[in-house]
Amino acid sequence: MAQDDDQVKLFFGRLLCGLGIFLAVIGAFFISVATNVLGMILGMLGYGLGTRRLGTLTIVLAVVTLAVGLFLGQGAMPGAYDRITDGLVE
Repeated sequence: MAQDDDQVKLFFGRLLCGLGIFLAVIGAFFISVATNVLGMILGMLGYGLGTRRLGTLTIVLAVVTLAVGLFLGQGAMPGAYDRITDGLVE
C-alpha cells in the first residue's frame, strides 16, 4: 500500500514539474514574471512530492528564463518598457 502511495506522489510530482518546465520556457518568451514564478512554485511542489532532480531542474530553469526574459527581453521588444516611463524621463 505504501509503495502505491509513493508511485502516485512521484507521478504527480513529475506532472507538476513538467508543467513548471513548460511555464518556465513560455516565460522566457514573454515579459511576465508570473509564469516563471508559477514554474518555480510547481518545481518546489514537485520537489516536495519526491522528484528531487526534476524539481531542482524546474526551479533552476525558471530562474534562468526569468533572468533571460527580464534582462535580454528589454532589447528584444522595443517599446514594451518605454510605455511605463513615457514622459517621466527626458
